[in-house]
Amino acid sequence: MARRREAWPDWLTDDVIMAALAEKELEERGELPEPEVVPPLTLKEFVHEFWEVLEPGTPLAWGWALDAICLHLEAAARREIRRLIINVPPGTMKSSLCNVFFPAWVWAELDPGERFLATAFNESLSIRDSMSCRRLVESPEYQERYGERVRLTRDQNSKGQFDTTARGRRQVKPITSATGARGNILLVDDPNNATEMDSRAHRRAITNAYDQSLSRRGADPKRYVQIVIMQRLHEEDLTGHLIRKGGWVVLRLPEKYEPEHHTVTPIWEDPRTEAGELLFPEFRDEEDYKQAELDLGSFGTAGQLQQRPVPAGGGIVKGWWWRYHAPADLIPTLPPLRLKVVSDDGDVTEIDAVVVPTPDEFDFTLTSWDFAFKDKKDSDFVVGQAWGSRGPDAFLLDQTRGRWDYVKSKQAVLDFAALHSDISEHLIEDKANGPAIISDVRTVLPGLIAYEPDGSKQSRVSAESSTIESGHVHLPHPSLAPWVAGDYLTEWAQFPNGANDDQIDPTTQALQRFKQKRKAWAKGKEKAAAQPTNLTGLTSIGGEKRSAWRR
Repeated sequence: MARRREAWPDWLTDDVIMAALAEKELEERGELPEPEVVPPLTLKEFVHEFWEVLEPGTPLAWGWALDAICLHLEAAARREIRRLIINVPPGTMKSSLCNVFFPAWVWAELDPGERFLATAFNESLSIRDSMSCRRLVESPEYQERYGERVRLTRDQNSKGQFDTTARGRRQVKPITSATGARGNILLVDDPNNATEMDSRAHRRAITNAYDQSLSRRGADPKRYVQIVIMQRLHEEDLTGHLIRKGGWVVLRLPEKYEPEHHTVTPIWEDPRTEAGELLFPEFRDEEDYKQAELDLGSFGTAGQLQQRPVPAGGGIVKGWWWRYHAPADLIPTLPPLRLKVVSDDGDVTEIDAVVVPTPDEFDFTLTSWDFAFKDKKDSDFVVGQAWGSRGPDAFLLDQTRGRWDYVKSKQAVLDFAALHSDISEHLIEDKANGPAIISDVRTVLPGLIAYEPDGSKQSRVSAESSTIESGHVHLPHPSLAPWVAGDYLTEWAQFPNGANDDQIDPTTQALQRFKQKRKAWAKGKEKAAAQPTNLTGLTSIGGEKRSAWRR
């Protein structure tokens, strides 16, 4: 049965047919010349060769950053790298390079039978890149050079999946439903939704999709290559999750060079040496970067442009705002604390941290607790803190922290109270396991208070940030309490984009409570002063020896 001309693929033009007939005629006559040896192309050369096929009239902006991406993609295709993360700012051709040109190059230069599985949070963008790749492979320019090696089948040639005659494949699947699909090269492009990064449920849905499905989608486990291409959005985005698991090569390409975050991989090193050097000035110059900073804000700039989800110097609360305390007799023996101060224009200077003697007496003291619901490996921590307040200043005295079940959490409250037996008030956040613990231990531990903090986590941090910035919050000297420089300050620096905020909650809870107690004390003093008395002259006898803030 004759096939209708309309059913023929676009690349099968009259010129192609005539050329094939002419070649057949020359072959029968024995006059066919020897085929010209076509030198192989690197991925970079391939992109330059075929750029105008997909982007006619658009000049190709190229820089060393794209050389670095090509180098690592080639190493992955040759199985020299099996797990590759590429963190790069938006607008730097990452999707076109990784999802369009890369598969077409692998088929042309390495293996026409290679199978790709592509996924992203935005499936429509995956389909867009799939169609672009198909358009490139079917183009006359590509077929002229690689037509004998790479052709697409007619029976499987759709937007979301097309196969080569060598049994190669490029398939698109949603990131959360890739069950049944398999490939030997996984391409994960921007797996997280930027508008949902504040949702822990969204973040865990994506990491679970990787752990439970994508990580095992290899058609041949010994040849399975996984490539994740994305901008950083949160400490718990997919990149953060995979880095914590370990075993990945991370090509981190920040928009502006930061010497303290110098990138080195097994096959490459960032060539920049001066702080502030741009990644891709051929595409985004200094003026464009400043505009992007204004548009994105500090957290967006840190994540999407600099590929670290925490602004330099910290997020809402800056690292140089904190003050420290230690016993007076130990202060001369402690090493100095140097703090980095980051100005609005990015300049970094160092200052000496303020360290004051720990007060001998406090106006108010309390412990403050934040509880979790479960004791799984990925659940929140249980955190208890001991605090003292002297005048307008608050002093964090001690902390206990762990991933504990209900029984262990209850025992931790009792043990911590026994350790700080001079503290008679114990704030327990009125959620999670808090109410049950209060009910269980109130008969053996007096002073338990079910406390409901005002506002959301972020609003509480914002409210207390001025207290911290003004120098009224003191932490134990890190030499005496190593956890301060470890998890505690890290958590504050990363908030609200960090993996945990369990140490922040009891801190803001304690600071809120101190403000309430000072306010109540001040009102009581005013009320007492307003009461008339006939005992004139007694105020000059003796004197108040305790702090003006003492209860």
